[in-house]
Amino acid sequence: MESHIPKEEIAEILIRVSNGDEQAFRTIFEAYKTSIYSTIFNLSDDEFMAEEVLQHTFIRLWNYRSKLIEVDNFDAWIYRVAKNVFLTKIKKISPSQEPLDLILHDIFSTPKTYNDIEYQELETAFEQALQRLSPKQRITYQLVKIEGLSRKEVAKILEVSAETVKWNLDESVKKIRSTMTEMLNDLPLALIFFYLQKK
Repeated sequence: MESHIPKEEIAEILIRVSNGDEQAFRTIFEAYKTSIYSTIFNLSDDEFMAEEVLQHTFIRLWNYRSKLIEVDNFDAWIYRVAKNVFLTKIKKISPSQEPLDLILHDIFSTPKTYNDIEYQELETAFEQALQRLSPKQRITYQLVKIEGLSRKEVAKILEVSAETVKWNLDESVKKIRSTMTEMLNDLPLALIFFYLQKK
């Protein structure tokens, strides 16, 4: 996570926040909101989830403000808070603990690179996963995730509602992740998610 606040200024701002300074709190929020939101959105592909995690992360920060001066590495601390909020929400959604354990163990130490063989396996699995989608889900995924069009633009092109686009996109993402996880059970879950974040 990147901070827009120079390291030498963070300690002073945290002291102000710990004393209840709302302006200092807003400064922290503005510096970290985009990074936290983007991280959670990339993991969940859910705007509502990303917004909720962002809000609850900063609610926890404010509630914990009296002890902020004890935090040595604020970047790591705020990221860990966001991670814990995210995992708590996922636990409420997921009936199974096994995927959760994999996420907890792997996803927040996502690999930055993978070798040519792994990449080829990922590419092949991705193409096969795409082919397993229904025609509507496949075209929606391709237009939004690959072509980079907005949901409103896709709704207009396909002559459907924005909600229909959202539903088809959500379903396609779930199916692609599930298919790739089944096909690539010898690769870390984090590697698959990292690959899909680039798609």
